Amino acid sequence: MSFLSDMALNQGEIEVVYGALAEWCAQNRTALDSDDGRDAATVMLGLYKTGHETKDSILEAMRRVNGDD
Repeated sequence: MSFLSDMALNQGEIEVVYGALAEWCAQNRTALDSDDGRDAATVMLGLYKTGHETKDSILEAMRRVNGDD
């Protein structure tokens, strides 16, 4: 049960992660429900859970993950 509770998000947290994901997908011309979209969602959730708690922070971290900086 600990794993599931660690992964649970409240509505505000979902909106932050989803906002970052939607923007990333639009910038990368990737569908949310594509393999790349799902992979990005997984990475973004991990980024959120490790302290990147705003849309901009998540997107900046994604740029570093992808080597875009």
